[in-house]
Amino acid sequence: MKKIVILIGPPGCGKGTQAKRLVAKFGYGHISSGELLRKMNKNPNLSTREKSLLRDVVEKGKLAPDELVFRLVVKKTEEYLKKGKGVIFDGAIRTLEQARAFTKYLKENNLAAEAVAVEIALTDKESYNRLIKRRMCKKCKEIVSLNTKAKNNYVCPKCGGELEIREDDSPKIIKDRIKKQGQKALRPILDYYAKLGILQKVDGMQDVDMVEKNVEKFII
Repeated sequence: MKKIVILIGPPGCGKGTQAKRLVAKFGYGHISSGELLRKMNKNPNLSTREKSLLRDVVEKGKLAPDELVFRLVVKKTEEYLKKGKGVIFDGAIRTLEQARAFTKYLKENNLAAEAVAVEIALTDKESYNRLIKRRMCKKCKEIVSLNTKAKNNYVCPKCGGELEIREDDSPKIIKDRIKKQGQKALRPILDYYAKLGILQKVDGMQDVDMVEKNVEKFII
């Protein structure tokens, strides 16, 4: 089993869903930079500068500074590794600079051979279509697509909790996120991992179970 699994793909490609499945099946630690930033945003002890920075990230869909993301994700990675767990990076690598920094970290800690990057490929158009229909459960944080799982627009099919639109899933923010995290933005990162020889690709247009099956082939 690979200890470090880096899932890459545009917003809505299913990185979070696949990460949760791998966590449940193989016991990986799940690291989502978006979740870490949202959690940090709720910290009442943040400085004025940190609050302003995170407001831009959470409410306006801007990318967080590389240094901040690196610090948060590395800290969480080390927590899981000390517990003997592998780690799933769910959208934790969003810029070429972050990719280079993580590669340096992995090499310094003798983990480079334990890493694989898996692209869940999806067009920007499909990315938008998925995100505009996405809701999140307030209670269990399950991500629900209104046209497939939910009985109505308000109830989570998993726990019965209330569904809501995530702060970063408004039409305007979605378009901005795709511009900054879509195919064009991801290309340098994908090329970088391809040159390292650790990039694998999965068709994100397949059903969820098939995507899971194909992702597993590259980590076992």
